[in-house]
Amino acid sequence: MNINTINTLFDQGVFTELYKAGFINAKVFTYREIYLWVQAQIQTRNITKNQAVLEAEVKFGRDERTIWRALNSFTGTDIVVSPSN
Repeated sequence: MNINTINTLFDQGVFTELYKAGFINAKVFTYREIYLWVQAQIQTRNITKNQAVLEAEVKFGRDERTIWRALNSFTGTDIVVSPSN
């Protein structure tokens, strides 16, 4: 999914309403938070994506594969983010 679309829907409260109605689960919120945090670390601290993923593991208490899965969920293109990129 495109992160800009997700952010717009989030800002408009659409995701919250879908969650309350039971159409989506909390994973969407967690994955979005992980994606935004990793991107912010890369941009503000100028660290590598791999380093940001390793730090996200600790911050969010999730395994590395889950962090990569979150990043892959919000690319918005056919390009897949992976540890080898």
